[in-house]
Amino acid sequence: MIKFRPSTLAEREIFYREEFNLNKAKDWFRKNKIDYPQLFAVDMGSETGIIKDKKKKNQIINMWPEHLQDKLVNYLPEDVYYDRNSYKNAELMLKTLDFKNAWKSKNLIGQELAFDIDPENIKCKCKKRFPKFCEECMPKAVKSAIALAELLKERFEKVGLVYSGRGMHVHVFDKEAFGLSIKEREELNKKAKKFYIDPWVSRGYIRLMRLPYSLNALVSRIVIPLTMKEAKKFNPLTAKTTLPRFLK
Repeated sequence: MIKFRPSTLAEREIFYREEFNLNKAKDWFRKNKIDYPQLFAVDMGSETGIIKDKKKKNQIINMWPEHLQDKLVNYLPEDVYYDRNSYKNAELMLKTLDFKNAWKSKNLIGQELAFDIDPENIKCKCKKRFPKFCEECMPKAVKSAIALAELLKERFEKVGLVYSGRGMHVHVFDKEAFGLSIKEREELNKKAKKFYIDPWVSRGYIRLMRLPYSLNALVSRIVIPLTMKEAKKFNPLTAKTTLPRFLK
């Protein structure tokens, strides 16, 4: 197993300058018939403290999608996210940054439904010290994501899986899911509780989700989509497909 560790600023720069493929991310949105995000966001280094501009620690920087790769090379972020919300006026949201009240606003059209499964939520002997998972709880997160996806497929047609670098994301791409209210999402959370989800994500209050094919710099792993068939064979502890070149 190649060690999970934070990426240095130099490694982040190499990844976003030479390896990151924004077209793959665009293809992922296109394939799943999701409108390309109106907004993206980065966390410069809140968890690792490895940050290019120390003044921006603990800040989420929101941005337009134009020239995204150039911006990532400039910021060298710890995390890269896309906004799951769809707005009538995204410019207004970026101007006010009042994302906490988006659900109360007439500006919100809807939100992509997604579930976040983290190994931190799984009780095991590793005691959740860095990197907050072990050889037991991390594969359990993958199995839980597969089981949750199978449950969701009883109601929805388009369900996708993404390895987040530590845990798993389960995405629902149906138009019906996009238009669900918070109350309806809470009802789904009740059924999904046993799968170690972070309920505030699928409830709708957390709008940001890791961008596929970006770098999870907390652990030096690439965020990659998985088919159901791939997920059933996937071992996050040994998978070479998740390794950035600087670890190979």
